[in-house]
Amino acid sequence: MKIKTFTSNFYHLILSRSTRNIADSFYLIALSIGLVQVYQIDAAKLSLFTLLGLLPNVTSIFYGPFLNRIKNDKKWLMIFQISQLVVIVGIILCLNYQFAVLWMYSLNFIFNLLTTLLNTMQMKITPETLDNDSELIDKSVDIQYKTSNVLDIISNFIASSLLAFISYLVLLQLSIPFFIGAIYFMFRVKLDTRATSQFSKEHEKEKLRLLESVEAFRESKFASLIIFIEAFLSGGTDLLLTLVPLYLLQEKIPIGYLGVVLAVQRGADLLGALLAPRIRIRPRHFFCIDYIISGLCLLFVFIIPYPLVKLLLFFIAFVVIGVSGNIFEKMIYAEYDNNKVALIYTASSSLYAIFGILFLLIPSFYQNITVLGISINIMTFGIGVYLLIKSGVLVKGELS
Repeated sequence: MKIKTFTSNFYHLILSRSTRNIADSFYLIALSIGLVQVYQIDAAKLSLFTLLGLLPNVTSIFYGPFLNRIKNDKKWLMIFQISQLVVIVGIILCLNYQFAVLWMYSLNFIFNLLTTLLNTMQMKITPETLDNDSELIDKSVDIQYKTSNVLDIISNFIASSLLAFISYLVLLQLSIPFFIGAIYFMFRVKLDTRATSQFSKEHEKEKLRLLESVEAFRESKFASLIIFIEAFLSGGTDLLLTLVPLYLLQEKIPIGYLGVVLAVQRGADLLGALLAPRIRIRPRHFFCIDYIISGLCLLFVFIIPYPLVKLLLFFIAFVVIGVSGNIFEKMIYAEYDNNKVALIYTASSSLYAIFGILFLLIPSFYQNITVLGISINIMTFGIGVYLLIKSGVLVKGELS
């Protein structure tokens, strides 16, 4: 299908998301460096900072139905994006004048809440921007995913390169034009303000049944086991990624290379996603291989002293993790009724956020990054070996 078959509304939506994606990359790198340099933040405080940013995802199951009932989507998208721009200006002022770190915690929480709201609302309007054409909607998923990953790679490399010539504060200021660009492109999107999500009385009652997601989640014992494991290990990986700036300092690697590390991660993830369609291993056999390879690679990242070898192992691990993301989605559709996929994603998203928070609490009482990295990845490897040993049981259907 040629790209010109998509609507102008969809183009503007993608441009809005893309420019905001670039702005987010600049923001995250500049903020990580600013927190370390201005506030001398340690591992516990950096983890708490990230933990607070996860709370909007944990609670999304509660406010999601209300977002679906919003009548004027464009109006609220504009409000959320302008609010996000105001928050960025506030963060720049905090860093420039070294306001109390509590202000940084509060503003970053609001920023992440607005990001969650924006992502949900933009997913909501995507079908309308494509005139509710099911074929176009299906094709648009690939474009959105590739665009997001490619822009992450490019913007992280650019941000890393710019940090050799400019300060983190200037980099943060450079994100502002991109946030403004996101607002402009969203303004160009034309939506039918009369179109509103109509809820039947039965659906209105169902939104209060939060246990419905849990009930649907448990319908496949194998898939629910893998989702639980993925959420658990993802929490550990997120903790380690959060501590990357401090780990670079610990290893006496210039913190300016943070952008390179993040770009390598995104590039590996994208490569994994591109390779995934060629992988013929069934989901029930794949995840044990995933955990063994990625666990070993990330384990040796914390053992081998050579930075380039560390980066290579880091790259290999995230190629495998990128493949895993694709296989994971295939497993969801294969193991669950398609009519309940939304419920499964709601339950799994909350599970991911909960484990993310639990892991981010660890540095509050233990801060040795190397030991944390070794421990988490030994667990990952061990789970992979366990699933490999039990794979015969899984194939026979004991967990199916």
